[in-house]
Amino acid sequence: MSNVERVRAYRAAHERGDVAAEQAFLAPGARMFYEERKGEGEPLTAGRSGRYAHWDEFFHSTATLTDWKEEGDTVSATVHEINDFYRLLDWTPKPYRMTWRFDANGRITDALVQSLPGESKSRMKELQEWARANRPDELAYLMPNGRIDPTADRAERFKKLLLEWRAAAGLD
Repeated sequence: MSNVERVRAYRAAHERGDVAAEQAFLAPGARMFYEERKGEGEPLTAGRSGRYAHWDEFFHSTATLTDWKEEGDTVSATVHEINDFYRLLDWTPKPYRMTWRFDANGRITDALVQSLPGESKSRMKELQEWARANRPDELAYLMPNGRIDPTADRAERFKKLLLEWRAAAGLD
């Protein structure tokens, strides 16, 4: 089995909720990194876990992978993601790159998510301007330090804020 086939089988196990099959593709102590392999990273575990697990499930995130490349002990692909959060913001996200690294036994030791160059379009600035004027405390909770925090109840609260903003802006 090639490493590309391993990643595809790993992702398929994840999509069907087969935690045991998914775990079999992960090396002990597997890690997830964002932008660069620096520091400890986050645990990469089987099942619906991690900072974005609830967010992705709540907003019905789907991803299409293209441009597969296999080089030595790594596999990379370009990821095109869409979800209800993006739809509510009329957001056309730019794709990102995922790279998986493997040990000598063909198990994933880590995964790296990296932004790709390019433009994305959205109404995020419009939402933020409206929320600063109408719901500043909610915006501060949802976006501490000006960045989306996907944890806790923020997905549900973000959707509520988005629907309120869309109605006020006449977008529905």
